[in-house]
Amino acid sequence: FLLGSSAFRAMKFRPCIDIHAGQVKQIVGGTLKDTSDAPVTNFEATQPSSYFAERYREDLLGGGHVVMLGASAENKAAAMQALKAYPGGLQV
Repeated sequence: FLLGSSAFRAMKFRPCIDIHAGQVKQIVGGTLKDTSDAPVTNFEATQPSSYFAERYREDLLGGGHVVMLGASAENKAAAMQALKAYPGGLQV
C-alpha cells in the first residue's frame, strides 16, 4: 500500500474453514501442537464444513481455503465435503 498512489487496492475477504477432529473450529493460536495436549478451542460449529462452503458459494466469496489441522481421516472427509459444496471456490 502506497499512500496517495493510484496503485491502491482494496483488501479482499478470503473465506477460511478450519477443521480439527472432523469439525469446523476456531483454535486459540499457539495451542495446536504435535504433542498429545488438546488445543484450546474458541468456537466449535454444530454445522458441517459443507454448510460454510455453501454460504461462501451463495455470497460469491471465492479464493478461500480449507485448513486441515491434522491429516486424520475425519479431517480429510470434512475437507472433501467443503470442496464438493463449493467446486473451484476453495482449496485445501
